[in-house]
Amino acid sequence: MSNNNPNDLHSSSRRLTSNVKAGGCAAKMSAAELKQILRGIAKPKDPLLLTGIENFEDAAVYKLRDDLAIVETVDFFPPLVDDPFLFGQIAANNALSDIYAMGAQPILALALLAFPSCDFPLETASEILKGGVDQVTKAGAIVAGGHSIQGQEILYGLTVTGVVHPDKILTNSGARPGDALIMTRALGTGVSLLALKAGLLSQELQARLFSNLTTLNGEAIKAVSTIDIHACTDITGFGLIGHIQEMSKASKLSGRLDISGLRFLPQVLEFARQGLVPAGAYGNRKSFEANVSYIRDFPLEFTDLLYDPQTAGGLLFALAPHDVAPCLEALNRASIEATVIGQFLEGIPGHIDVMNSQ
Repeated sequence: MSNNNPNDLHSSSRRLTSNVKAGGCAAKMSAAELKQILRGIAKPKDPLLLTGIENFEDAAVYKLRDDLAIVETVDFFPPLVDDPFLFGQIAANNALSDIYAMGAQPILALALLAFPSCDFPLETASEILKGGVDQVTKAGAIVAGGHSIQGQEILYGLTVTGVVHPDKILTNSGARPGDALIMTRALGTGVSLLALKAGLLSQELQARLFSNLTTLNGEAIKAVSTIDIHACTDITGFGLIGHIQEMSKASKLSGRLDISGLRFLPQVLEFARQGLVPAGAYGNRKSFEANVSYIRDFPLEFTDLLYDPQTAGGLLFALAPHDVAPCLEALNRASIEATVIGQFLEGIPGHIDVMNSQ
């Protein structure tokens, strides 16, 4: 039954996440399922299509002229928080991140919304859209329209168009042997969101999580604009291991992940130790672990977090060792946390060795 009273937006009976099995990027289909679905789909061949679905890139890039290409992406998912405005911000941030991961600047977005208007007041939908517009505006782009349907479950996201010079496109396939791997932001949004749903996050931890989920990756891309970045991707639903594996496979290299360089959101190791691990992490483990070697035994909570699906996560940069210090300094000047977490080597493409140098 529809109820347009704004006071009901956060009532427990109308919580956005109350009937959601998996929210945010934890709702993504597994990589194994996706590959099976795409197996019979013809891959487009067009000289102007600079990147497509071959390497599971973050977005497609189409060349318009010698000095201009457009970057297209689409991203949507069920709610992962109960605040509709915040949900809109996070979903928009996640979609925008694909554009930044390709080295592009977003200019235009369209909204996608599935909404059960019999179960929630229309003001809830309005707040979701306002949150998305707020985040897109912060990115310097505009929301020019969209499409909405009735649905049993709330889904929201964006299609986003960005622009980039064809010579400055970042892809996940450009890593070179010996390249270092830098990661921005802390890991653990999937586990932390599960803890939030269980009512285990303090106000301080919630603030840290929401900051992580709504920080645009545009500042990081801007900070490293003078650095020779060989490859880039953002960390989302396939988890850290999945996205490193995609980079190494696309670059025809093996990867080495040093967990001593990882940073985690507060208390997520303890939450994972208690079993608060999203189902998507198990799907990621099933999809990727056959190509992972652990140089030594690690506690289960550590490895769970390597597969934890991230929503609106940070960026991974592959770059030459001599560019590591300038890159970290540039990110530090922009107040962006970043650490070296591994490297790419000659070896079996897509294979990842997990080690601890400390």
